[in-house]
Amino acid sequence: MLAAVLAAIIFIFPLTVHFPLLDPDEGLHASIAQEMVERGDWLVPHFQGEPFLDKPILYFWCQSLSLKLFGMNEAALRMPGLIFGLLGAVTTGLIGWRMFGRVAGYISGIFYATMILPVALAQAAAHDVAIIPEINLAILFLWESDRFASKALQWKYAAVVGFILGLTILTKGLVGVALVAAIYGSYVIIRRRLSISLCLRALAALLLAALVASTWYITVEIKHPGYMYYYFIERHLLGFATGTQTHGEAPWWYYFPIILGGGLPWIGYIPVTLADAYARRGQQIYFGQKTESFQSGALVLLGCWVLCCVALFSAAHSKLITYIWPVFPAIAIVAAVGWAKLIEGTLEENERSSLLRTFWFSSVTGPIVLPLVVFVLQKVFDVTFSWQVWLAAVLAGLTPLVPLVFLKTKQWRAMLAASMLSTAAQFVVALTVVLPVVAEDFTARDIAQYFNSVGHVPEHLLVAEERLGSLIFYLDPALRSGLKQNQIDRLFKDQPSIIPRDSVIVLPEKRADKAQEYSVFFDAPYKTVGRYRLYDIRDEGRGARGESSE
Repeated sequence: MLAAVLAAIIFIFPLTVHFPLLDPDEGLHASIAQEMVERGDWLVPHFQGEPFLDKPILYFWCQSLSLKLFGMNEAALRMPGLIFGLLGAVTTGLIGWRMFGRVAGYISGIFYATMILPVALAQAAAHDVAIIPEINLAILFLWESDRFASKALQWKYAAVVGFILGLTILTKGLVGVALVAAIYGSYVIIRRRLSISLCLRALAALLLAALVASTWYITVEIKHPGYMYYYFIERHLLGFATGTQTHGEAPWWYYFPIILGGGLPWIGYIPVTLADAYARRGQQIYFGQKTESFQSGALVLLGCWVLCCVALFSAAHSKLITYIWPVFPAIAIVAAVGWAKLIEGTLEENERSSLLRTFWFSSVTGPIVLPLVVFVLQKVFDVTFSWQVWLAAVLAGLTPLVPLVFLKTKQWRAMLAASMLSTAAQFVVALTVVLPVVAEDFTARDIAQYFNSVGHVPEHLLVAEERLGSLIFYLDPALRSGLKQNQIDRLFKDQPSIIPRDSVIVLPEKRADKAQEYSVFFDAPYKTVGRYRLYDIRDEGRGARGESSE
């Protein structure tokens, strides 16, 4: 029942909360999926009539199908991401169950679903959301196949893994294959399970994955020669090895604070599980037809999972917060094992004391977390939250104190359930009253609604701050269908030579003090539209500085 309630709160309730599309990524992907539906071209993604070859097709297919079935709205666009988010939680729970038992699996799935970074990213999901359940399932079937003595079953599982890896290639290129190979490859080497039979099954799985994915990639290569070189060499290889691609300037330690903060509130329990495993080293556990240090082997695999993800993504020059997402299922499972042993009464005494101290510290410091997040958002994004938002944040922030009621009575299940519900309550407040305020500064919906009201779009519309995607998505269908190629384009800083003299320039009001960086001067006429300024340089004598459309 608790799992169903939490799933409804985290993966269904957000569909009822209406906040605008967030640029640049969500708005861009929305516009591409929308164009796929309206063009009727389900093979090659397009943006403003031009092929968009930076991302594979699978997640675009999911978004486009949802838009076609449920209409051109935010809920339809976000539904696939939330479904994949739920699948990520379910598959995390399955791995935890198969490795450590039913209780650990149950807790693992909920831990993953309520961690800060996975739950936040699933609300405005990028393509990475789909690769999480795919990687989870690939590792799960590899793990299961290693338990069987039957060669026939091992080969059947290898075929399933191959098909899943094919889906990862259609989702994020070779990232999923590289991660699964690194994780499980390092595991079998450490555990001394490497064999010729395993290598042959792995090769067969890779060949099947290539076959599954190649049907789309080859078709696109035929239509757009050079695509595969661009995507696999320039985007993949050069993106990993050099700083020439987007997001190539972050330091090597970029992901460490993201993992620590994104894994809250559960990441702090990992030391308990590891300490308990060390205390129990060498104990034999019966599993199937084998007797082995089963849980120790599972922890080795999870350790390889975490370390390989961190090492690979940290070594890459191109870094982005969504890239590290695949590490969190493993973190959730390791954190859940200590709790499962506490509930089952098998946790060592020292580790039980450590877990309860961690829980107490997390509970008493919990009330400052959500108000602190609101404070940081207000400073970083220069927004002003109302007193009602602050009150809601403070009240929701107090909920982590409630589970302490069960601490003295040693009702571990009730204590954990109350903590999970506390996390869900804070999520609801953040989603309903905090995020919509911030989202208004990351969307061009106001501009689209303005052009819908006037009935036309300027011949040259240049938009600063990468707001093209949401602007196009929110335009009326008639205006959108009449757009010429590059009629709406991105405005870059310090590039005055590319600005046509008959342009209208869109600049966020909060960037007005930096207008000169976009070759827009303070004495140019502009019109205020929502949170934006429209600088009309088609006729500098028309309009007055500061004229408002509101």
